[in-house]
Amino acid sequence: MAGTWDREGQLTHLTERMVAYAAIDAVAGYEQALVRRLRDDLAEITSEVRVDPFGNVVASLIGPKDGPSLMISAHSDEIGGAVKAIEPNGMIRFERLGGLVETLLVGRAVRIKGINGVIGAKAGHIEPPAERLTVPPLRQLYVDMGFDTAAEVKALGIEIGDPIAYDAPARQLANPRRWSGKALDNRIGCAMVVELGHLLAEESLQCTLRLVISTQEEVGLRGARMVTHQLAPTAAIVVDTMPAGGTPDVSATMDLSMEIGKGPVITLVSQGSSAGAIAQPGMRAHLIAAAKREAIPYQTALFYGGNSDAASVHLVGDGVPTGIVNLARRYSHSPVETLDMEDALNALRLLAAATRAFSGDTDLSFFAGGE
Repeated sequence: MAGTWDREGQLTHLTERMVAYAAIDAVAGYEQALVRRLRDDLAEITSEVRVDPFGNVVASLIGPKDGPSLMISAHSDEIGGAVKAIEPNGMIRFERLGGLVETLLVGRAVRIKGINGVIGAKAGHIEPPAERLTVPPLRQLYVDMGFDTAAEVKALGIEIGDPIAYDAPARQLANPRRWSGKALDNRIGCAMVVELGHLLAEESLQCTLRLVISTQEEVGLRGARMVTHQLAPTAAIVVDTMPAGGTPDVSATMDLSMEIGKGPVITLVSQGSSAGAIAQPGMRAHLIAAAKREAIPYQTALFYGGNSDAASVHLVGDGVPTGIVNLARRYSHSPVETLDMEDALNALRLLAAATRAFSGDTDLSFFAGGE
């Protein structure tokens, strides 16, 4: 790796940044507080920073005039809910924004506009045995802010449409490399994009680097499509998290082969219910070559049942050659998402190596890599 690599210092910076970003609520469509922080942090790297009307942040490290451009993106938003109605007794009905899972909601601590509340749970003393084994549908759930009237709740400034976020701060587990909490998907990606900018800001790159933080990924990969259309990059790398195996309830062969602690994942195929992405051969080869050249541990995997912004990015314009770097993390879309910071550090190394090597000579053809 070019320059001096302070492994422990970089690990500390990356961890602190992830924890700080995860503490800021940024439910899809309501990312303003986090976007302000990201804009300010990226402004420490370059004066070429802008935020579009939908909250997508772009920071540019300008390279050779006639050189290619490389977009590296992560999304800022998290799953959550939105206030739908306030009952006369002050209880708040809500809808989902993104992939909220009912099994994870009952009895959880939440925040609305930074104000503490809880999702109510029926007393087990009065639940019939059969009901204890079922999950109430979302329409039956409610947020309790601790008041008894709608007027008291409205006096807090809570209104229809306000976002609802889990209250689950990131915390270090017994294994000090591993952290758990809400919104690590994809605050770790945001942290890596910003740290990448710090690493490369003073280097002479062979490309123009577009550091992008997109919005509304969790509700349909929306911001990434907009910002890719604006930038028309030569190529792109999308950085995100993905579900992990390695737990008793997941088969390594039938479900998910990727595990935390085994390096970043160069994702070959992802496919959700209505969209997907197959890593473009040139960018796939470019990422794998960078990992091998720098002796960076990595995994390759397929991801069925979900997506990343790559599913939108690669379809923009005449098509954008796109590679995908994921971090495996356990307990997806829960308030206890769990990841390994060594994976994040190695992903950062991979992004830096891939960026340094990207130039007008990079083979982005369909036949790249000898396939």
